Amino acid sequence: MPDGSSSTTATNGTGPKTAIVLPGGGARGAYEAGALSVLLPELERRGERVDIVCGTSVGAINAALLGSLADRGADEIAEIALSRWRDMRKSDVIKPVFGPGLPLVAARFLGELLEVPGVRLASVLDPSPLQRSLAQWIDWLALHRNVKHGLIDAVCVVATALTRSQPVAFVETKGRLPRQSASDDLRYVRVPSMSPEHVRASAAIPVLFPPVEVTVPKAAADFYIDGGTRQNSPIAPALALGADRVVIIGFEPFAPRAQPPEKPPIPRMADVAANIVDGLLVDQVSDDLQRMVSINSFFVEGAAAGSSTSRSARAYRTARGRLPYRKISYALVAPERRGEMGLIADRVFRERYSGLRGLRDIDYPLMSRLLGGDRTRARGELLSFLLFDELFVEELLAAGAADAQRWLDRHPRFWCSDAAHDFHVDQVETQAAREQLAIDEWRSLRRR
Repeated sequence: MPDGSSSTTATNGTGPKTAIVLPGGGARGAYEAGALSVLLPELERRGERVDIVCGTSVGAINAALLGSLADRGADEIAEIALSRWRDMRKSDVIKPVFGPGLPLVAARFLGELLEVPGVRLASVLDPSPLQRSLAQWIDWLALHRNVKHGLIDAVCVVATALTRSQPVAFVETKGRLPRQSASDDLRYVRVPSMSPEHVRASAAIPVLFPPVEVTVPKAAADFYIDGGTRQNSPIAPALALGADRVVIIGFEPFAPRAQPPEKPPIPRMADVAANIVDGLLVDQVSDDLQRMVSINSFFVEGAAAGSSTSRSARAYRTARGRLPYRKISYALVAPERRGEMGLIADRVFRERYSGLRGLRDIDYPLMSRLLGGDRTRARGELLSFLLFDELFVEELLAAGAADAQRWLDRHPRFWCSDAAHDFHVDQVETQAAREQLAIDEWRSLRRR
C-alpha cells in the first residue's frame, strides 16, 4: 500500500521525480502502450522526464521496454512501443493449447490428481515462447546502460516468492534501495542486471503459467509467480523509490462500482474466475489510489490547518525515524465504463472467431466454450487477458490513447493532487485513514 512517503530516495537530485506505474493484465498491456503514446510526448513537451518505471506482470514487460528506450525521444519511444504490440501474436507468448501437446497436458493433469511420483502439471498453458520473445523485444544491454548513465533512475518489477509467500520488488538502480520497514510486506531486492527471468517471474499468472525460478541475486533465489497475487499496482515501490508524481494506468474505472442487480444471475465457473481476477488485478489499484488521495487530503493538506490527524500522523512517523507524508501529484488513465475491455474482447471474438472463422485459431473458440460460451457474461473479461489478436490489440491501443487524451483535456496542466477532481470526496474518510495508521502501528509493534 502506498503511504505517500519515502524514507530513502533512489538517486540524488533536487527536482521532482516522475514514475510510471503499470499494472498487470495480459493482452490488456496494449492499452498501456496506447496511453503512453499520448502521455510521454506531452511530458517531454513540458520539459519533464520519466525517472522511475514500475510494473507487474505485463506491466513489467512494458516497464522493462521503457527502461531500455530511456535514451530515445518520446515520439520514438511511443512508436517502438506501439510497433512491439502491433507485431505481437499469441505464438510469441504461448504455445498452442489444443494441438499435439494436449495429450501430454492431459496425462500430467491426471498424474497430478493421482499423485503419481514425478508427474506434475505445472500450468495449463506453456509460455516458453515468451522467453525468446523478451530477448527480441527488449534491448537488455541498453536498459543496463541507461540506468548506469542516469538516463533513468530505477526499473522495478514486482513478483511473488512462493517459498516466502511475499511480494518482491526487483530493482535495477544506481541509488540506494528503500529502507525496509517492519510493517511493509514488500521486500526490495537489488538486481545488478535486470533480465528476462525477473520479468517472466512477474508475469507468471498462477495456474495459467508455471512458476519461474529466479537465481540472481542468490539471496532472493526462489520460484516466483505473478506479482499481481500480492501487489498488482506497484504504486508503493514507485513512491518508496522517490517519486513525487505518478502516472498510473488502470484497466477499469477508478470510480465506485455500480450497485448490483436485486436478483443476480446464477453464476457459472467463468463468473467466479472473473471475480477472482478482478480482485487481484483491479481492486488493488483502486485501494492503493484511495489511500494515496486520503493522505493527500488529510495528512498533508491538513497539516497547514494543524489538524489532530496530521499531528498524530507526523508523531507516528517521527517516532519511527520516517519522513513526514508527502503530497503526491498524479495522472490517471483508465476506461470510462467498467468492463469496457471485456466488451471489446467479446466483440472481436465474435467478429474473428465465431463459426467457421474459428478455424484460424482453434484455441480461442475452445477457450470460449470452456468459459461457458455465450451463456456467461464473464467470457469477454477472461478472454481479454489472453486474446493476443491484432484487431483486439489495435482497439486497445486506440482506447488507451483516447483515454489518455481525455485525461489531458480534463487536466491541462497534466498533474492533479486534489481528491475532489477525480474521486468522490466522501469516500476519502479521515476515520478510515486513522484506522489504517493504527493498523500500521500494530503491525510494526507485533513484528519487533
